[in-house]
Amino acid sequence: MKIGYPNHPRKDVLEEIKWIGENNFDFIDFYMEEDKCVPGKFDVEKAKQLLKKYNLDIVGHMAYYLAIGSPSKIIRDSAIKQAEEYFKVFKKLGVKYATIHANWAPGFFTLNEAVNFQIDSLKKLVQLAKKYSLKIMYEPIDTEKDTAEILSKILNSVKGLYFHLDIGHANLHGRKPEEFIKRFHKKLVHIHAHDNNGREDQHLPIGAGRIDWENLIKTLKKYYNGTVTLEVFSKDRDYVLASRDKLKRLLKVA
Repeated sequence: MKIGYPNHPRKDVLEEIKWIGENNFDFIDFYMEEDKCVPGKFDVEKAKQLLKKYNLDIVGHMAYYLAIGSPSKIIRDSAIKQAEEYFKVFKKLGVKYATIHANWAPGFFTLNEAVNFQIDSLKKLVQLAKKYSLKIMYEPIDTEKDTAEILSKILNSVKGLYFHLDIGHANLHGRKPEEFIKRFHKKLVHIHAHDNNGREDQHLPIGAGRIDWENLIKTLKKYYNGTVTLEVFSKDRDYVLASRDKLKRLLKVA
């Protein structure tokens, strides 16, 4: 498997690429978010040159706050318009797969309505992405709504949509990441790895929470051999590197 790390979108994009490259990751998970990593805020050509210098592959990641599930069609269409601006940059950088997050309507709306708002947007995004040689990955988030049953309905409703498994999110509300791996491995094309206590989305280093990583990795290796992003959020990036080394050891012995 290839192991990568995301840029911090509120830090200098080029310096982030350098750190990821100098620390020998296989790829960058390119976070297109405010305030420094949005179209027009950084030099795309210099970023492309650095990716080549460090031999880094790249996966795209759209802003988590894009309101593709808004009850307002105007807002949903605006989110799609913003996503297309990301697509233009992704194409220049050589991105083939890009993540979009689940986005839920307020509680006043039924679960079925909230799902259908997203399906409407996702169908449009998948078709639009083809223009830029992109494939869209859907990432369930940390809410009680993000169940395997809901994911199944969305994937079955949107032809050409792929699955992005966030292991930390799949470990919340009594869920198990292994369930998602076994059930959706044919659509699974990318993974975020981080730990938590099973109750909160903490983005802890691997082994610092309650996830059974040994068992999880054994299941994962049966079905998957792709990109894994360490989505460990720590000011001290020594914890990121320690998580990378631990993940490599787990993959080797599983």
